[in-house]
Amino acid sequence: MKNEQKGLPVVFTMLAVVVGVALYKEFDFETFRFKKVGLGIVYLVTFVGMVIAIVRSMRSKV
Repeated sequence: MKNEQKGLPVVFTMLAVVVGVALYKEFDFETFRFKKVGLGIVYLVTFVGMVIAIVRSMRSKV
């Protein structure tokens, strides 16, 4: 039997959207830099991790 977590991609998708919006707001498009570099890097790493988790979970279903 396989332990399926059906709600996992939905939760990760919602969290990825929230972190993506925060990342967008933290980025300054005039200077192409983050307003707060440390916070921007944390948002970026978290966002990329969420996207990778979503892709892996979607791939394992197929």
